Amino acid sequence: MMGLSRAASDLAERPNLSSPSQARCACLSWGEGRQCPPVFFRARLLRALLPPPRPAQPPRLEDLPLGTVGLSRKCQADGFAGPAPPPAPLRLLKGLLLLALSATELLLPAAEAPASIRVIVEHRQETDGPAFRFDRVPAPTDRDTATRAAFRLVQGEPDDNSAPLSTLQDGRLSDQADQPEANFFFAAGSHGGRILVDFGAATPFHYIATYSRHPDIRGPQLYQLYGATGTEPRLILPPSEGRSPAESGWSLIASVDTRPRTGPGGGQYGVLITNDSGNLGPFRYLLFDIRPTETQSPFGHTFYSEIDAVSADPDFVPEPPTPRRGPAPFTVRTPDGRFAFTLDLSEAPELESWTREQLAPVLFEWYPKLVEQLPSENFRPPDHVHIVLRPGRGVAAASGSRITANATWIQRELQGEALGALVHELVHVVQQYGQRPPGSSRPPGWLVEGIADYLRWFVYEPHRHGADLVWLRRQRNLQLRHDAGYRISANFLDWVSRRHDPELVRHLNAALREGRYDETLWTQRTGHSLQALADQWRRETEQALAQP
Repeated sequence: MMGLSRAASDLAERPNLSSPSQARCACLSWGEGRQCPPVFFRARLLRALLPPPRPAQPPRLEDLPLGTVGLSRKCQADGFAGPAPPPAPLRLLKGLLLLALSATELLLPAAEAPASIRVIVEHRQETDGPAFRFDRVPAPTDRDTATRAAFRLVQGEPDDNSAPLSTLQDGRLSDQADQPEANFFFAAGSHGGRILVDFGAATPFHYIATYSRHPDIRGPQLYQLYGATGTEPRLILPPSEGRSPAESGWSLIASVDTRPRTGPGGGQYGVLITNDSGNLGPFRYLLFDIRPTETQSPFGHTFYSEIDAVSADPDFVPEPPTPRRGPAPFTVRTPDGRFAFTLDLSEAPELESWTREQLAPVLFEWYPKLVEQLPSENFRPPDHVHIVLRPGRGVAAASGSRITANATWIQRELQGEALGALVHELVHVVQQYGQRPPGSSRPPGWLVEGIADYLRWFVYEPHRHGADLVWLRRQRNLQLRHDAGYRISANFLDWVSRRHDPELVRHLNAALREGRYDETLWTQRTGHSLQALADQWRRETEQALAQP
């Protein structure tokens, strides 16, 4: 023990206090007012004996002169102004005693990314020329090591409009500034989540790269990247929710935050993670701990287009365990071959028979009917619709020609609203209001959803009485507002169509799709203003509801 460091010698000079109250006061002074269990002394000796991770560190609280640390009022009232050092012969004895105690427990320091790791960020605006043309970040590829790895969502939920997780390893980037169906992103309003990538065996990595694109706050990237070989003695795979991966045996590789300090945050982002002194790893697992870039808005989740990882071993081939999955996506067509539907049940195999036997016939019959219900000049409806059934939140959502439905909810409603909910989303696919001319006004949300529920409840399944007087009578605290959206707006549209203009919904849809909708259209079609129609509908409906 002749070679004790200065820090260890200082620790050995800690006081030999004669009373429990003085011992507690000394501990309070060392530990910033906290109780001091035996592990306190062991941990401090270990930190004293271990070399610091960096050449220069600020002085630790426990190494400051005792007089610089505030004592509790009770300690001061007891006349304790700070412990005196013990006699010199006891210093070495105390050091030996604490060293023996420390052998019973080892407290690891917090994980910290190696200093040799470099994170290169490149940002391009949409007006900067060809998309994703970076100088230092390589172009994504579908031949990188991650292409054959297993991607798994271990925390968080994807947004209903998000592409599946597999889009992160297909080597393709979004070709539009705002393209939900080509990007993976977490559910609106959530705190993000974690993506686990399994390569089957440990390998050193030459680099890891991530790519994203969006014209607003969904463009920048904010995440921490961790790695593990799978052989760490304290590894928890995956880390439990709410617990830091660093506390679960994972090594922090890099922290990424591409949010610009000034200027617009939208655009295209490429992030390259490399090691200046060699390779990254080796790692079998990569864990992306992803957070939203904006917490003031529920829509702050990044649109991730691709994650690439390239092994430094050219002969390495990932062979992760094959997860239990459902059937591969399959495509069915209407009898005339005009329309096709690709159905992805890879995460909902239990719905395959229902999809083939019940959903497919509804698609064949009703998608062409909805197209006939909502025509407009020179309009060509999508001829290929993608439908994904997977566990998630909510019911269903449509974006472009893609429908994502919550398989858990669908399973509960197989004999109830499952088919009707998907018909509602088919209406959104046919509406295609995103095709309206640039600069035209945004369609009123109540009317968009009202038309979809009108066609569902009054055209597709009127026998279920989902929006008529039968349904209204079952509602509590009913507020009859024509612009309430969904079923109530559908009821209003049905009333106006029956009373004034059977072709009203057709003309409203065409105006919304072509970007020329305004409230004067109601007067042109019915001879009454929108407000006058709403008032008359409300009065007559209230009278009908008052009757037994």
